[in-house]
Amino acid sequence: MGLFSRFKKTAPDDDIRADDDINDDEELTDTEAADLEADDAESEDDGAESEDAATDDAESDDAESDDAESDEDVDEDEALLEKSAPFDRSEKGPFDISEDYPEHDRLDLGALKVPVVDGMQVRLDTDDDSQRVLAVTLIHDGGGIQLQAFATPRSEGLWNTVRRQLAESVTKQGGESTELHTSLGKELAIEVPAKTESGRPGRRAMRFAGIDGPRWFIRAVFSGKAVTDDEIRAELSALFRGVVVDRGEEAMAPRELIALTAPQVDAADDEEKKDEDELNPFERGPEITEVR
Repeated sequence: MGLFSRFKKTAPDDDIRADDDINDDEELTDTEAADLEADDAESEDDGAESEDAATDDAESDDAESDDAESDEDVDEDEALLEKSAPFDRSEKGPFDISEDYPEHDRLDLGALKVPVVDGMQVRLDTDDDSQRVLAVTLIHDGGGIQLQAFATPRSEGLWNTVRRQLAESVTKQGGESTELHTSLGKELAIEVPAKTESGRPGRRAMRFAGIDGPRWFIRAVFSGKAVTDDEIRAELSALFRGVVVDRGEEAMAPRELIALTAPQVDAADDEEKKDEDELNPFERGPEITEVR
């Protein structure tokens, strides 16, 4: 495994009217006008009753329309609460701790057991005040994937709602978002305005993925070469699918962030690293740069 590091940060945020066409009435001939006047005279007595009937019909139609709109709103709300995950999630991951999952070298971060491969760098993002570990980022071959876990009800999911909120937020920022269908399910590719290193206006591209599981939801953010390089993204996606989630049995509010636990570094490894530093005091050590 490559460099393991911890980064401190603050906690992330937990969220033409077209005018109607007007058609002019056609002119009436004198005969047609006379016939209409006669018809009007005969229908004056029935006018009040017809008007009442029309009013009743209109109120009935309005009530039916309101019921239809209400049903549509209910259907949309129910769709947002449905779980969103690959059809083979239970077979290919991410896995729940109660499910069968393949053996793999994994870094134990408490709620998340994260697969590790040679050359991979692991970064923990912590809150400045509480020192809670908020997220883990896996960096490999110039691409990164940040993982965060959240609590959900057993029968409801979060990704459909979160994905819509992300798209709305991107639009407000003057960016663009595109929904994609991939092996991870529904993803959101976004581009938002950002400044380059030289301070000039530019664009920042990222891809968001989310998977709902039993009482948990994992949000993944691809960055760097993982956005543009299919091979690197596939490698990081495979690591995502190999994650094992241990939510715990304690009660948690929906959308509550599940804090991670920093792994204990072996004392022998620390001593070995210290000896190496003493033997090579001027050797340049491993570095890490934040992937944006």
